[in-house]
Amino acid sequence: MKIEITRGENLRFYQITDLHFYPAKEMKACGKEWEKRAAYDQKCIAESEAIIDSTIDFLLADKEIDILLVSGDNVCDGERAGHYALQKKLRRLTDADKKVFLITGTHDLHPEPKGYSEEKGEYIAEGCTRQELIEIYGEFGYNDAIAVHPDTFSYVAKLDEHTRLFVLNDDGIGFEDGFHGYFDDELNWIKEQLEEGKTSGDTMLVMGHHPLLAPSPFYAFYCKDQMLGNCEEIAELFADYGVRFMFTGHTHMQNINYFDTPKGNRIYDINTASLIAYPSPIRRMELTEKTLKVETLHISHIDYDLKGMSYMTYSREHFDYILKDILYSAAHDIDRFCEISESFSLPKEKAKKLAVPIQILGKILDTLTFKKAGTLLCCKNKIAPRMYNVRLADFIIELVRNMYAGDEPYAPGTAEYDSFMAIYHRVAPLLHKILGSDEIDKVMEGVLYDAGLPDNDAVLPVPARA
Repeated sequence: MKIEITRGENLRFYQITDLHFYPAKEMKACGKEWEKRAAYDQKCIAESEAIIDSTIDFLLADKEIDILLVSGDNVCDGERAGHYALQKKLRRLTDADKKVFLITGTHDLHPEPKGYSEEKGEYIAEGCTRQELIEIYGEFGYNDAIAVHPDTFSYVAKLDEHTRLFVLNDDGIGFEDGFHGYFDDELNWIKEQLEEGKTSGDTMLVMGHHPLLAPSPFYAFYCKDQMLGNCEEIAELFADYGVRFMFTGHTHMQNINYFDTPKGNRIYDINTASLIAYPSPIRRMELTEKTLKVETLHISHIDYDLKGMSYMTYSREHFDYILKDILYSAAHDIDRFCEISESFSLPKEKAKKLAVPIQILGKILDTLTFKKAGTLLCCKNKIAPRMYNVRLADFIIELVRNMYAGDEPYAPGTAEYDSFMAIYHRVAPLLHKILGSDEIDKVMEGVLYDAGLPDNDAVLPVPARA
């Protein structure tokens, strides 16, 4: 028999994800390979410890909210030293009576943990097994769960008297591209737990690592193997059982999206970007009977030499530095482009397959302003005058940054959208021929403008059950 329960006080909690903590001090990271890794990783790896410490200070300063969700990829590449050091950092929260609910991600069981030294360069360091991860992180939700699936480190926990959090590991085949989702045994367990939650009348929330829904057309086009496996089937399953909100990471992008089932039930995916990469978000959320309020916050300073900048400015400069190198390499060194493209979620093999159109686009972007491109492509009359002297390469960097930060602003009718698409439409037939599809059109439109929900700050209505 289903029991209906009315929520009392509002449920408030934080979410952070993709900490990718690298214990540089413990592992004595140094040498040219370490400097290269720190400079050319999209994430602020060298600064990760300072970022996490400042974030924990921020969470401790909030005396009202005592719940934190951590949705996977907790360390950089599975380093054992990182797991144990992060455990100690998270204990600062639980020692202050905060409740931490944590899940692991594919990076936490990486097959090749990384170490760096002058003598060895980059070398394979010591990692952990699944069972060891349960022992390290079990105190953060798993040990006090009302139900567990020990083979996968999935569990169900109570956030308050009337709310169940499904913490679901979706490692699938592991670190490599491919299926990241729930195999039959775990899926059957999930269905049993959903049935129990539905019967109890509890509010049911889900936390996982891989995105339930694509954060942008770009991600759906280039990174399908990085989505939650069988994502539409799982979204339908969750929504029709009464789950209204899922909290995810992995993409390093800020996005809020929703899925409607054939039965008329809706589920939202609140996908959050990496804590240690621009825009370094901290999600603060408040759930009532009628709404989920989502706010995005940021730390401003960390204990690290930021060259006089605020942390947000520093992390943005780091982000842009790599993008500039990627665009230069696309035009002048495609092999290098393929090596560093993974920093922005484009796998090396896919980059190689797209090498020809990437090189063409790279050369176009490298030297051209909007005015020059419009003249060359016979569409200058469609370029807004205030866009004439804007370099295409600089504009592309802004578009990618917007995609990661969320709330892509350039709607049809703006000078930015109309001018860029005028140029794009002149080269699109060639791209269609090379790719054998016009799907790239939706990708380009989506990078300019997200017509959906706000990605950073939103008030989402709790959907009624159909």
